[in-house]
Amino acid sequence: MNLVKVFTENKLKLIEEAGIVVKDKEYSQEELRNCEMQIEDYIMSKSSKNGDVSRYGMEYSDILNELINLQQNCKVR
Repeated sequence: MNLVKVFTENKLKLIEEAGIVVKDKEYSQEELRNCEMQIEDYIMSKSSKNGDVSRYGMEYSDILNELINLQQNCKVR
């Protein structure tokens, strides 16, 4: 799946904030899983004392759900 074609510009900016360089290419199931894990690590690196983990978790939840769905679609193919 091509992330540039799947996500909006705002979602792509969030993904890049998490340290992922999004390329206009087809991503494999493994690459999608790596993106998911990198976003999860980014969220968990935030401070829980001031509520950043919860805020970032909510902010990235749609992206994470879509990455999981894309991975499952790769399995079907």
